[in-house]
Amino acid sequence: MADEQSSEPMIRDARSGTFPPALPASLSDRRSICENDWEAFRKVPQMIDHWGRRDWPADHETYFWYLTFRDPELIQLARHCNDTLNLNDVDFVPLDGLHITMLRIADLDEVKPEDVEAIADIAKPKLNEFEPFSLEVGPLAGSRGAIRFTVSPWTELFNLHQIVRKSTRQILPSIPLATTENFRPHLGIGYSNRKQDAKPIIDQISTIRDLKTATVQVDSIKIVKLRRESQAYRWNDAATLELGR
Repeated sequence: MADEQSSEPMIRDARSGTFPPALPASLSDRRSICENDWEAFRKVPQMIDHWGRRDWPADHETYFWYLTFRDPELIQLARHCNDTLNLNDVDFVPLDGLHITMLRIADLDEVKPEDVEAIADIAKPKLNEFEPFSLEVGPLAGSRGAIRFTVSPWTELFNLHQIVRKSTRQILPSIPLATTENFRPHLGIGYSNRKQDAKPIIDQISTIRDLKTATVQVDSIKIVKLRRESQAYRWNDAATLELGR
């Protein structure tokens, strides 16, 4: 799905690591999304070292559009998965760090704070007209470098992605941004910390895919300054924009 209202050429961000490679047959049908995620993960022969994909100095920060969550139901589900899976070579996401990555903007040395403020100002009236929505989180699946929950439906997430991408593009026209066509919403709970055979991980995950899912409400979106602390992502909020306000 490309940015349908944009005439600009699509830019494929090589850093995005689109997975699954193909979109599901439907962005609104939960079964289609879940099957697409799982079938793609089942075909992964080897997990990569997530932390080795890109050099990230200790003081490095990057701006991202994020959805963040503190829902007790989701935290309980993630904790249960963490406690059940016996995976020594996976770094689990801190329970106060659960998120959905919407869009990478740029490194701090590529963009000025006033640009970020301008992006938020442009996005705000569009987001004011965007009604809050709910997402179903689960079952558990994965990618080449992570363990992650399928989230569904994708319709609202894709529409939200188009809004924040277009708002970012207006202020930063020369910065490479991942296209909406390459967007694959997910909620990660763990990162592979070395190259390893994927089959033992897939086999373990397959035993807990029938867990009760969690429902979360999306009523805001953030621009964050993201950093790495040890083997985890941490961030500071740069802007929080409410939906439907």
